[in-house]
Amino acid sequence: MNYRFLLVLIAFAFLSGAGWSQNISTDNAWQKFSGKLRDKSFLAFTQNREEPLKWYDSIPERCLNRAINGEVLQLNAQPGEIFVFQIGVWATKAYVRNLQVRFTNLKSENGTLIPLAKLTCYNAGGVDFKGESLTKEINISAGRVQSLWIGADLENITSGTYKGTIELTSGGQVQMVPLAITVSGDAIANHGYNRGAGLSRLNWLNSRVGVDDEITRGYLPVKKEGNLIRILGRTLFIGETGLPSAINSFFDGSNEQLGSTGEPIVNHSFRFVVEKENGEVVHLKPGELSFGGQTPSAINWKVTNTSSEFNLECSGQMEFDGFVDYHLKLTARTGVKVKDIRLEIPFEKAKAEYMMGLNHEGGSRTPAWKWKWDVSKNQDMLWLGAVNGGMRIKWKAENYRRPLVNIYYEFGPLKMPPSWGNEGKGGVNVDEIGNEVLVNAYSGARKLKAGEVLNYNFELLITPLKLINRNIKYNERYYHGGGPNTSVKISDAQNAGANVINIHHAEDLYPFINYPYLDANVPDLKQLVSNAHQANMRMKFYYTTRELTKNLPEFWAFYSLNGEVIFPGPGNATRTEGLHPKGPNEWLIKNLREKYIPAWFNPVKEGRFKGELDLSVITTPDSRLNNFYVAGLDWMVRNIGIDGVYIDDSALDRFTLRRARKIIDNNRPEGRIDMHSWNHFCNWAGFASCLNLYMDLLPYIDLVWIGEGRNYDRLPDHWLVEVSGIPFGLSGQMLEGGGNPWRGMVYGITTRAGWTPNPPKNLWKFFDEYRFSERNMVGYWEKDCPVECTNQDIKASVYKGSDDVIVSVANWSDKDVMTGLSLKIPDEYTFAVPAIDGFQQKMVLTSLEKLTIPAKKGFLIVVKKK
Repeated sequence: MNYRFLLVLIAFAFLSGAGWSQNISTDNAWQKFSGKLRDKSFLAFTQNREEPLKWYDSIPERCLNRAINGEVLQLNAQPGEIFVFQIGVWATKAYVRNLQVRFTNLKSENGTLIPLAKLTCYNAGGVDFKGESLTKEINISAGRVQSLWIGADLENITSGTYKGTIELTSGGQVQMVPLAITVSGDAIANHGYNRGAGLSRLNWLNSRVGVDDEITRGYLPVKKEGNLIRILGRTLFIGETGLPSAINSFFDGSNEQLGSTGEPIVNHSFRFVVEKENGEVVHLKPGELSFGGQTPSAINWKVTNTSSEFNLECSGQMEFDGFVDYHLKLTARTGVKVKDIRLEIPFEKAKAEYMMGLNHEGGSRTPAWKWKWDVSKNQDMLWLGAVNGGMRIKWKAENYRRPLVNIYYEFGPLKMPPSWGNEGKGGVNVDEIGNEVLVNAYSGARKLKAGEVLNYNFELLITPLKLINRNIKYNERYYHGGGPNTSVKISDAQNAGANVINIHHAEDLYPFINYPYLDANVPDLKQLVSNAHQANMRMKFYYTTRELTKNLPEFWAFYSLNGEVIFPGPGNATRTEGLHPKGPNEWLIKNLREKYIPAWFNPVKEGRFKGELDLSVITTPDSRLNNFYVAGLDWMVRNIGIDGVYIDDSALDRFTLRRARKIIDNNRPEGRIDMHSWNHFCNWAGFASCLNLYMDLLPYIDLVWIGEGRNYDRLPDHWLVEVSGIPFGLSGQMLEGGGNPWRGMVYGITTRAGWTPNPPKNLWKFFDEYRFSERNMVGYWEKDCPVECTNQDIKASVYKGSDDVIVSVANWSDKDVMTGLSLKIPDEYTFAVPAIDGFQQKMVLTSLEKLTIPAKKGFLIVVKKK
């Protein structure tokens, strides 16, 4: 016998999903076993965790025989673990609707129990991403096979064989599935989470880690004084209607300090207007405004406004980071025709200098802007602001679903809100009227029936979100990239002058996207992190949720959740620009076939997985994958010792990232989260502005790397809003082609080492020599900036020290420009341009009255007292 050939056949059978048994198609199974199954609308059978059921149209024949003959599959577990196994359900001839899964106590011979409370079916629900109970309906189309993943918590369960049943019911049919779990051996540590292959981590789907009312580091608890709510650097006054009547910012001009006097962002109350067909404005009389539910992180309020035609229930909640969530429920008390229903938000002109969103790229505000609802574009948000005070508004309704991002937007676009959108009649106008900039979100004419309800919900996010941390901005130097060989990362980072290392996926020790804790790689990654710490460096991992690799142990269990975790896209028919223009990879075509979107792929070229292929699929936003993500982060921080994460685009929501922030802060006080995004302002991504799209995540992020696909020849206003991070209380970094270091220094930002051809090592040395983290930045955008330029193509910002200043000046023209710099400082000074390799040559200046700035470049000028 050719034993080598036999081993190949066995391996092929196992890898193809059949394990040690032969699969049979459901069509053939019906032909073979229909005589025994005619009275059954479904057949259930047990299966172990080592052989996941993968396909909807075939079944291991051994499992069928066992179920038909009433045999019990012996399952073996260890004390202390979350033990998982499968129940396969075959809908033999009809649609199985609302399948119910009920457990009984499992009992050993000596009478000890695994109580039913310790058993769960992950397909039937658990805990949603906000920590609330979740129930899911299980439906199975005729002829299909559904895998149900069951978890048994064996913490404090003694050795023995535990027997019982699982009851499955649908319609009038009941099937009792016999069960026997033998618990033996040594107790397993940490519920089994330390070994991914055992699939105990499926229990992370129901994790509540980080779900509490505590605030995150650097913020202040919400404080209420009458109708005034105070948070870090901002106040909100709630008017009698429940809507804001005043919003103030206390941040200084460059968001490095807080002042004692606030500056108004809006100049009078928000107005919710119902205008009837004849032009009459409905007078809604406010009832009693009540506050409740205050915690350190949030406070809520509600009031009902009434008229003879309408009730308007207004409820709101403000959180410690500047997020305000409004729900406006408008109910028609009689049949009525309306000309318009709208929300008017009156900005102070001084706090509406810049604009981003609703098809307007970030930069100076256009005096008059008109926008209509069109969900072919990822646009439902508008930010207006100055650097030290502004607000993002997001309009939504009861049908809101977080859209997919990046090149996948078309597969999961926004849903038009029935209220604001009104079948395309609605829109937003932004108009400058004297010293006011009015945002008018209108919905247009409609006819309402008595009892009809419209939900005019919206969110506010008051900026800046926090103070800029100068230590992060100037003293933390990133090394990112540098190829797939991790063995040289620490030495390369040291040579580049960096002190924070990001480990990307597609590297030898981290080959598969968004699954850093693969069993085979954990020991090496743990050693790598330890080596970084010994070298006085911090190390962070690429870790986000937009896509998941097929190579993770839980992949087939996630796929069995029917779109909850893996987004149910067009499957084999999917075409995406850039990555899959001709369709998905062959493996996906053969194995998934339906209900997926192909995403990142990469042939692994280094390490023990050399020759493997990393294939990934797009995930569903706001699912229990968020719980898995947070629990996985918690595990990595505790077991690998990482110092944070690098997020590259994301399906994460703000609540989940807040949980992640708490985990990092509580375990790694100097831990960091940085975020990168490709330029979404294009047809592929629905013309979204990245920082607008992700703004509600920014309170929990330390710096932004919004540079891929950026044009660094854009004007300074675009740099300020969409690149620098400054208006939101963050530092930024440049990416595409290394950016423009001279223009970047006007905002105090550099690129990072390892990824681009111009590492900022020498600028970092300059930061150290002149102690930039101890200097106050005064940007060119501030009215009291102590330097003025005589040429409009030149911008200059100042870094103020105790006895000197550093002027950063840059040319936004593609030609050499002569300019004068006027310093508004009383003493006499000397001027010098010190040598910085790769940035500028040494020059001694006698004055700043005539200075030639090279095209697209600039200088750092040291100004000292004589």
